[in-house]
Amino acid sequence: MAPPTANQELQALIERENKYVLPTYAKHPLILGRGEGCDVFDSQGKRYLDFYGGHAVCILGHSHPKWVEAVSRQARDLGFYSGVCYHPARAAAAEHLVTKSYPSMAQVFFCNSGTEANETALKLARRFTGRGRVIAMLEGFHGRTIGSLSATGIEKLRAAYPENLARLTDFVRLGDLEAVRSLNPNQTAAIILEPVQSMAGVRLAPPEYYRGLREHCSRHGIVLIFDEVQTGAGRTGKWFVGAHWEVEPDLVTCAKGIGGGFPVGAVIVSKAIAATVKYGDHGSTFGGGPLAARAVQATFSILEEEKVVERVAAQSREAIRQLKAWAGKGIIQEVRGLGYLIGIECQVPGKDVAARLREKGVLAGTSDDPNTFRLLPPLVAGAAEWDRFFQAFEPLALGKE
Repeated sequence: MAPPTANQELQALIERENKYVLPTYAKHPLILGRGEGCDVFDSQGKRYLDFYGGHAVCILGHSHPKWVEAVSRQARDLGFYSGVCYHPARAAAAEHLVTKSYPSMAQVFFCNSGTEANETALKLARRFTGRGRVIAMLEGFHGRTIGSLSATGIEKLRAAYPENLARLTDFVRLGDLEAVRSLNPNQTAAIILEPVQSMAGVRLAPPEYYRGLREHCSRHGIVLIFDEVQTGAGRTGKWFVGAHWEVEPDLVTCAKGIGGGFPVGAVIVSKAIAATVKYGDHGSTFGGGPLAARAVQATFSILEEEKVVERVAAQSREAIRQLKAWAGKGIIQEVRGLGYLIGIECQVPGKDVAARLREKGVLAGTSDDPNTFRLLPPLVAGAAEWDRFFQAFEPLALGKE
């Protein structure tokens, strides 16, 4: 019997995963074997420019040597112990998050994901205010567990699990400050929003909207929660997105990129709210474990030492300028974004553009807006990587193929 061909081995691996893993994602027909910098390589050795970063996670690119060394060393020394004991990496990681976020922030709660962070923030807000209702944004996304799903403004996701807590949520449209003001503030514990709605197709509001939210929350004792699961840790060209508008939230939720690829979530808590939290109010077995904490510490140290956030600010301006220059000259209708969170709305389905880019060796993301695809490149992507992207995308953008 002849040995299996490479294609047969590939198909066998795909069938094996499909057999044993729940089908919650429509997957690319790729088996990835390794990554280096802004590139990933499939099992056949084909190189792909990764401008999606595994859902905005791999902000340092893949296998950054300083990150690998730090996490590997921690795995050798102590892989895990819970938060009932002190650990230097946890202290350092928390200090990075507090000092790089907003001046009013004081302490951090570590968990394992963005949805856990949002669940925690909503819990803290209700406890702090003694109120029950939450204002959230239509088309916003905060996670898939029941509590965070209940504040997710994508109706089809809630409809799939109707026994949620959405009866305690008032949904308004991002940018509509009057809709927020029309709701009874004495019943509202929190306003939660993605300052940049990523899954919705990368949507922002004008700066005065975020300032108006802050003023409204301060006036009525409402907790303002910024879901920075995607925008935190430098993605927008600022360490945290409120710095663009000089707006500080009361709670910041983050995950995805803060661990550089290691699963970790966190809630950054203001001084006022932190002062009310007592032993036993909340907890997480794995939250802030040594490996996760070391990954956060290494990630923020690398971002700082290599001045990555400053480079994102400069490089993204040029990239967005180039993309906007193509608008109206081919398939591009509109370009939206901030830093390395970019949505490109086209005259054709975004999934078709993303599929065509994949054929050309570039990975991009889609969105809930059917005509918008997203770019979420590693923050270390520089001019050379953008040149590669533009070389692949230009013929598509200008309708030449």
